[in-house]
Amino acid sequence: MLRRDFLRGLGTASAFAVAPRVAAHSRPLRVGVVGGGIVGSSIAFHLAQAGASVTLFEKAQPASGATQNSFAWLNAFVPDANYRALRLQSLTAYHDLDRRLRLGIVWGGYINWAATAAEVESLRASAAQLDGTGHAVRPLNATELAAIAPVLMPGPVAAAFYSQIDGHLNPVDATHRFIDAAQMHGAQVRLQCEVQDLDLKGSTLAGVATAQGYVPLDRLVIAGGVDTPALTALAGLRLGLRHAPGILAHSRPVPIVTRTIFDGPGNLSFKQMADGSIVGTDSPEPPDIAAHREIRAHAIPFPDEAVRAMHGNRILGKIGEVLPAARGAALERLTLGFRPIPLDELPVVGALPGAPHVHVAVMHSGVTLAAIIGRYVTEEVLSGVRVEALAPFRPERFSRATAAST
Repeated sequence: MLRRDFLRGLGTASAFAVAPRVAAHSRPLRVGVVGGGIVGSSIAFHLAQAGASVTLFEKAQPASGATQNSFAWLNAFVPDANYRALRLQSLTAYHDLDRRLRLGIVWGGYINWAATAAEVESLRASAAQLDGTGHAVRPLNATELAAIAPVLMPGPVAAAFYSQIDGHLNPVDATHRFIDAAQMHGAQVRLQCEVQDLDLKGSTLAGVATAQGYVPLDRLVIAGGVDTPALTALAGLRLGLRHAPGILAHSRPVPIVTRTIFDGPGNLSFKQMADGSIVGTDSPEPPDIAAHREIRAHAIPFPDEAVRAMHGNRILGKIGEVLPAARGAALERLTLGFRPIPLDELPVVGALPGAPHVHVAVMHSGVTLAAIIGRYVTEEVLSGVRVEALAPFRPERFSRATAAST
């Protein structure tokens, strides 16, 4: 089967059923997926829909890790051209999945503005990332920004732009949609079930040892977020992730005034969810000060609710300064998440060197990429075809780096 014919049928079980590797088996391939976040659940759905016998292993509850703490902005703003192309493919895939699974995506676009001349260079560099993609942003002056986003009171505007292709979603709800759809196609979901060891007979996978006993498998996909390196190490791959904590303030619902995602001066990022709640942050990571030393080094919780409330109310207060509808919004919660960011900040996807039946899928942003990664990992697992779009993101690059350092 030609790859273009295979891809033309993506999204239908019949298309995968005739893939060469699937047809060679007298029974469906038994595929385990480790991780019940949005990436793992999308992979489980696509595999089950394609006819595999799928078991999803989640050590706690669905979406209980990085997924529930994600800002969940669907976008293509990255400097690497290959990575940007993959993200654009995922946005297209999300439109299809949104229609079929009712993911509740809010396709409201994205606005970024700068207040000072010093901030303009960074804004323009970000805007230029979509040049030549067919989705170039629309530059805005202060008057145009006021017209397109009358809900804002942005203060001084030195430059701004609007990107129409961006969207956002509730990542927890989307994860449950994927899992429900996977189960409709026969997938088994094992919660509170940590994968503890891999049973490899040479380079061949025989199964996994879990907290609920041994499970025989033909293939395994590791999509465990920050837990991924511990599992890939069992198959001989040393995979490094950068420690990347981040916080988000979530307000109680207020009347809906916008569908757009906003980035403003001072690292302010915010959006309004479909339920009316305001979600945002004022820093991508904790500032490098003495008070943040421990959390910048280790995955630890906030010491108490008072600290959470302090940070949450500070963030909502800053949002309210530029979004009047958010003024006085009550804090619902502050989430602290640890993002699975590979050391080179690019996705890691594909079969492991020396263990071709064990695949990995770890990245930031997993929310943006979940749609297309589900499709492409399914193709690779079931057909044996190495998807060209994933070539720059193979785990082999870490094997080469390790060999070079020894």
